[in-house]
Amino acid sequence: MAEAVLFGLATEILKRAGSITYSKSGLVCGARDELDNLKDTVETIRVVLLDAEKKRWHSNQVENWLRKLKDVLYDVQDLLDDVATEDLKWEVTPGNKMRKAVRIFFSKSNQLAHRLKVANEIQKLWRRLEKIKKDRDFHLYEHQSEESMAIATGKKENLLPDTKIIGREEDKKKIKQLLFASSPSQSVSFVAIVGKGGLGKTALARLVYNDEEVKEHFEPKMWVCVSDVFDVNLIIKEILKSADCPDLENKPLDQLRSLLHETLDGKKYLLVLDDLWNTDRDKWVMLGDWLEGGLQGSKILITTRNHRVAEITSAKSVIYEPRGLSDDNSWDLFRKMAFGDGVESLDPKLKEMGRDIVKKCIGVPLAIRTIGGLLCGKSKDEWLRYKVHELPEIPEIDVDGGIMQVLKFSYDHLPSYLKNCFAYCSLFPKDYVYEKDTLIHLWVAQGFIESCNEEDNLENVAENYLSELLSGSFLDAHSIVKSGYGHEVEQFTMHDLMHDLAQKVAGGECKIVNFKGGDDDRGIRHASFISKTFYEEKLLSLLKTSKLRTFLSLKGESSVGNCHKVFSSCGHCRALYLDYTNIPLPPSSLGKLKKLRFLYIFRNQSIQSLPDSITDLVNLQTLKLSFCLRLQTFPRDLRKLVKLRHLLIDKCHSLSQLPPLSELPSLRTLSLKFLDVLKFVQLTSDPEPSNTTLPFFQSLESLNLHYCIELKGWLGRMQEMGAHQEHRSDNSRSSFPKLRFVYIFGCPHLNSIPSFPRVEYLSIDGTKMLEQQLMANPNCPSKGTVEATFIPFLELKYLTLFNTDMNLEPFMLKTLLQSASNLKYMKICHFDLRSLFREMQLLSSLKELDIWGCQGLDLSCQEDKHGTQWQCLTNLRALTIGICKDLVALPEGIQRVTTLQSLHILKCSSLRRLPEWIGNFSLLEELELIDCRELEHIPFEIRNFTHLKKLRIRKCPLLDGRCLADVHIPMIVWEGDEMYDSSDSD
Repeated sequence: MAEAVLFGLATEILKRAGSITYSKSGLVCGARDELDNLKDTVETIRVVLLDAEKKRWHSNQVENWLRKLKDVLYDVQDLLDDVATEDLKWEVTPGNKMRKAVRIFFSKSNQLAHRLKVANEIQKLWRRLEKIKKDRDFHLYEHQSEESMAIATGKKENLLPDTKIIGREEDKKKIKQLLFASSPSQSVSFVAIVGKGGLGKTALARLVYNDEEVKEHFEPKMWVCVSDVFDVNLIIKEILKSADCPDLENKPLDQLRSLLHETLDGKKYLLVLDDLWNTDRDKWVMLGDWLEGGLQGSKILITTRNHRVAEITSAKSVIYEPRGLSDDNSWDLFRKMAFGDGVESLDPKLKEMGRDIVKKCIGVPLAIRTIGGLLCGKSKDEWLRYKVHELPEIPEIDVDGGIMQVLKFSYDHLPSYLKNCFAYCSLFPKDYVYEKDTLIHLWVAQGFIESCNEEDNLENVAENYLSELLSGSFLDAHSIVKSGYGHEVEQFTMHDLMHDLAQKVAGGECKIVNFKGGDDDRGIRHASFISKTFYEEKLLSLLKTSKLRTFLSLKGESSVGNCHKVFSSCGHCRALYLDYTNIPLPPSSLGKLKKLRFLYIFRNQSIQSLPDSITDLVNLQTLKLSFCLRLQTFPRDLRKLVKLRHLLIDKCHSLSQLPPLSELPSLRTLSLKFLDVLKFVQLTSDPEPSNTTLPFFQSLESLNLHYCIELKGWLGRMQEMGAHQEHRSDNSRSSFPKLRFVYIFGCPHLNSIPSFPRVEYLSIDGTKMLEQQLMANPNCPSKGTVEATFIPFLELKYLTLFNTDMNLEPFMLKTLLQSASNLKYMKICHFDLRSLFREMQLLSSLKELDIWGCQGLDLSCQEDKHGTQWQCLTNLRALTIGICKDLVALPEGIQRVTTLQSLHILKCSSLRRLPEWIGNFSLLEELELIDCRELEHIPFEIRNFTHLKKLRIRKCPLLDGRCLADVHIPMIVWEGDEMYDSSDSD
């Protein structure tokens, strides 16, 4: 990670020191020459860092030189950060305090002292850098850019977890047979999947775990990732969590074991223990005793690399050893990773080289995915260079360390900015489920996200980074949600071998601290703590000897006595993550965290109010508070947090009021969830007039109001409410000029919110707020005047609308759709569609339509009994019909939508047959029929689907599989997830 860190540090230093804003700083006035000398030296060193990275693995001399250089560059960055922070603090100090501070600061004595101090510090750092530069008695070549090492920015696909699993159908079938087999001598028996790292053991176990037949055979099903630490008590708690047992955190051990007995007793359960390493028989016996009591046929499925582990769990364990992928399956997986789906023909030279490269991987899926991801988007010359000059140096994968060499090879060819992000993931334990937004905010806080344009949204750039790491299999998608934008990764994991690699390349830079002693923590900059108990003396010693930039407490369940000393020692921290670390926030020391960018406080029962000193954290970008059950108030002067971009408050059930959030100039995301007593988003009695020249929430892009059951409106005082209502018509101060994403659910009393006319993604339930949004004049709410006063949503592209309480009048939806000419995606739930026959004709841009629990799907009316409204949907590509229990047959009008590429029919319990005219959908690529219990017929015309790539049928018990005997479709997924390849049907 050294080169990645150094290159990033040097780049940020040059960018900041050369900025116009920095050149105007009063604190560097008089130190221009020193600063220029410093910049020149940093630039001279920066251009040789790429060559130094290549040589450091073979030269201790280069390694030591880089380590010394890193310490100095960190100090340079800290100094520049200090100067910028002091300038910012003077800018945000309000009123009389500002004038007094400026008078003191610019007094001749004080001004001279500060400038002299900064000049001296810059001079000292420059001399240290010059000494390091001259101490180099080895030659390094200059590289001005990273182009030769950068990943091509071609098309990257975040593949769904199961789409990467190729060639395991037979393995899956055999493991299911082992799980379903009875064991007369044991009520609970064991099956072990044993194989070397990277072979896909966990993926195979997950494939079996999610199988429909397995779901019906076992109840409950539980999955626990064990990895290196075999802690019996922790494993019991994780088993209970997986079984959805509530309120586990405060239960003592004896209650947890009693609850485990209740959960398993008399039930045929399936427990998966993934990535098991324990070879201590005594430890296993302690856990095994608690897993007895299941019904005959209960199974424990383990994955491990070690036969001894399987024998320890049970002498009668059935061991299954999956082999590597066949040559053809290996090529299919490689082609998917290197070229994506739908490649009809490949360059013969690339295909030949690809086949040779695949042979090197000897059927190991992780190696195939990693190399394939690396080569994605590369030119033919680059393929040739890798094949001829670089890959031959890697030993065979079946030799010890071979797979790690392949992974290291792929890592070496990442650009430095991705190396930083990847290595940073090593701060979290193995099998950790990463939250996308949280990790992205951490990357941004550490300055890992590079952008040439200061106006770029750094979070969007970070999402591109994440996409590249996913495409290269450095990370794996864990949870993917469907939205109007397609499928988006919300959570992801890291293969245990990739985690080993991340720890290796991070070196001493990032470290999980265990306080066991004997570890060398010198040079550590990013630390995480997963111990249940803080060893306060050791913690303070660590903070004293290091300059931590990341402090992550992930599994604390503890308190710290001298929290003042802890916070006072975190002055270099850019990220502070406190999970269940039950400590107060001392005002006197919290304000010292002036470099802090990210603050996350989770499950803290000590905090009743955030201290005023939090407003001194002028660099803060992300503030997230969750499960702080006693938190009631915020400081009033939050406006000083001029860099705050994301404010997320979740399950703080006592929080009753918030300060004027509209005065946060950089706020981009506002998320308020499960705030039980909050009545108004803003409640203020500030007598000072607000700045009416600025737009209301000038930077806000995303608004999420989720289950705030008492929320009534935006503003808590009538005169302020009236003032903000004027924003609706006063163009000099428009409301939400950048708001694009709005999610409002479970706020039944919300009836007042400033308008957001530029919204692109709107997802709401049947609140009164929608009616208020549709009116330009809130005094004209009647049906007769709504069309005349309607504010059109001209930029709306994605609409999800739930008529939860069935109280949203149809004309409101009709009015909304009348201006939705640019609508691309629409999901509507619990409406009578017959009232929308005219509006449907306006949706010519619609590409995807989801209909759930709706009546009148035929859209017929007296004016049109044939449903010709469907014919107007000239761009519709995907149609989903779900939970329409009274739907006996598909409406005739749907056959007019000849552009359909995917059709999904879900939980339509009365549907008996598909019509013959369904064969008219000649462009259909995917057909899904799920939980249609009465469906008994698929017409012969399904053979007309010449473009169909996938047919998925589940929970349709009356359908006879023989009706598909002669159907040639690349993939058929039938009840129980059995897969058939049409190429084998002959």
